[in-house]
Amino acid sequence: MTMARQENVREPMNEVYLRGRISHIYGNERFGSLTVPYSMINAKRVRGENGKTQFEQSVETYFPEAMFNSSTRTKGIIQSFREGDHVLIKGYLGAYSFQSGAGYTERTVIYIDEIEHDGTRMEQMLGINGFGGRYVDAANEIRLEAKINGLTKRRDDIYEIRMETMKDGRTYTVSGMYFRAPQGLDQKIHLGDTVYVIGAMESSRTEYRGKVYFSQTFVIQELVTQNDFVARYNAAAKAQRKEEAPDEEETEETVAGETASPVSNPVDDTASEDVTDEPAVEESAASSDAPDTEKTDIL
Repeated sequence: MTMARQENVREPMNEVYLRGRISHIYGNERFGSLTVPYSMINAKRVRGENGKTQFEQSVETYFPEAMFNSSTRTKGIIQSFREGDHVLIKGYLGAYSFQSGAGYTERTVIYIDEIEHDGTRMEQMLGINGFGGRYVDAANEIRLEAKINGLTKRRDDIYEIRMETMKDGRTYTVSGMYFRAPQGLDQKIHLGDTVYVIGAMESSRTEYRGKVYFSQTFVIQELVTQNDFVARYNAAAKAQRKEEAPDEEETEETVAGETASPVSNPVDDTASEDVTDEPAVEESAASSDAPDTEKTDIL
């Protein structure tokens, strides 16, 4: 069956997965936020002494901020969690706006849906608390199914993409930066297109008047359009049908052959009736002693 592009009747995917150790937490019962840093190896483009561009690997630490409010399913976060706690967070990507100067500024943020204390690897394996040891490595992954609302080309391989996503019936317009994007991306995606995105929330550190500030950026790591997905799905389904077709034809021929194949020793109903009127035992004995020609005459 060929898959056709159609409008979703379900809510699009919008999932955030955070794991790590809380470095900062503030707020009250109504709203607040916490920070769960993580590190990853990045390849930076640098210009060498000979003037040629090359990539150097370095370890970068990011400080994604996750916010909670009255809609968060886990209650009592301020009372239940402290700095230094290892946590596992399930959330979603959203946005909010605030007044800045004469206008408004939009921020793409992570909202917490559920949060729980994380266990060590040994505790997870045994299913019992109280065992020390190492914790699972910190993680930060965002998965979205969204519609393109805007596309700005910053450079040949850098794009800023605005997307519309949903969570619990509410629509959010989020922004993401796509570094090292495929060549000609602006010719492949258009306004209104549905895309599937995997990314992470990264942060940058700045100092202003003696204070340290962190700004967050949703970084797109992988992007696939719905059109590409449908085309690949249909191509794979077609190839599978071609592989299965010879087997189906062979099976049909075999079944048909077995049904229509002649029986090795057919029985003539009329002959059977004639034979039953004569002594079967005597015929059998006579035929066994007679030459082959006589057998032919009897049959």
